[in-house]
Amino acid sequence: MQAHKLISSSIQSIHPDEDGNRALQLMDQYRINHLAVVKNNFYLGVISDKEILNWNSTEEYIEEHLPNLASPNVLHDQHLFDIIEVLEQNNLSVVPVLDEDQQYQGVITNRKLLYTIANSAAIQSIGGVIVLQMNNNDYSMTEIANIIESNNTKILSSYVISKKDSTQMELTLKLNKSDITAIIKDFERYEYNVKASYKEDNPDTDFQERYEQLMRFLNP
Repeated sequence: MQAHKLISSSIQSIHPDEDGNRALQLMDQYRINHLAVVKNNFYLGVISDKEILNWNSTEEYIEEHLPNLASPNVLHDQHLFDIIEVLEQNNLSVVPVLDEDQQYQGVITNRKLLYTIANSAAIQSIGGVIVLQMNNNDYSMTEIANIIESNNTKILSSYVISKKDSTQMELTLKLNKSDITAIIKDFERYEYNVKASYKEDNPDTDFQERYEQLMRFLNP
């Protein structure tokens, strides 16, 4: 799923000539905590309700605070996983989308993202989940896929998280089989670090907590 297919048509941006009160009014109307600041279709940054409430007065104009605004965004053709990463890293309720000419296209809300994830075939399909932790240099999807497929199992989806300033990465795998005990043993036999796993009859507590944290983040 690409970013341009997830844009919310109902949420408007705000012009830097508007004041903080207008921005807070729009945030309350749309039930979000951030707005994209846009002038002549050029994206200037994101403003949050917390920033506005820290001003001397909410009647101040956004233009006065432009130098302090962060400008996280995704391009219109970036994948769902890239959007999740930008939202997580910047703790956003919306993420702005730009085209190839850096022109503003709209925003994706965390609620729309949650809905898309929840309704994806990979999430709804019955199966187990395995989280592997490894060095970046040790990552080989070919080898990992071979281990899984040797157990007559298929990978439905995968997601990589690379930690900043670290050589470690995590690979989350959704599989089409609930009984993943043999696969976990094979990974351990090949000296993979199985950090977490989930199957319907015996959920891994750590994985469940992390999944619930993701759901709370996407749907505050």
